[in-house]
Amino acid sequence: MALASVVGYPGTDMRTSVILGMVLLSVLPARAQSTPWKRLEFLLGKWAGSAGQTDTLLGAGEGGFSFELELNRKIIVRRNHAGYASGAQHDDLMVIYLDAPDDTPRAIYFDTEGHVIRYNLTFPTSNKVVFESDGSQVEPRYRLSYWLDGRALDGKFEVAQPGSEYKTYLSWTSKKE
Repeated sequence: MALASVVGYPGTDMRTSVILGMVLLSVLPARAQSTPWKRLEFLLGKWAGSAGQTDTLLGAGEGGFSFELELNRKIIVRRNHAGYASGAQHDDLMVIYLDAPDDTPRAIYFDTEGHVIRYNLTFPTSNKVVFESDGSQVEPRYRLSYWLDGRALDGKFEVAQPGSEYKTYLSWTSKKE
């Protein structure tokens, strides 16, 4: 209901109209702020899970990750920790942000091995997001996918060497904590 229609609504006095208008105006900014992240809401929260490793050096693993809105809902931060049967540990951090001027969702990733990956995001379905790097003629391309399957959040990390197709490096399933 528009503020103008509240003010002119029969049976309301000016004081009631002003109060209703203030309530409506206070709700609008919060609603507008959540809209850019609507397609990623299914990721939000803390998740625990296990992974199958296609690289035989590390073996299967267990760990957890979280996706949380931060900086007054301006970014989403993913923190991840995994431990593998080989004894290897992996930690990473990814920041998802809206790139100006058109608020295109993008992400930047950092890990304990020194990797930095810049991702573009696509949304093939309402409960799936794909993070894909550009790569180059000399660098690999990376693709990270998450999809909600019932109550489980599944994921896959793929790598494509220059001139090659993507190959699954890691896949996992996780449950919300």
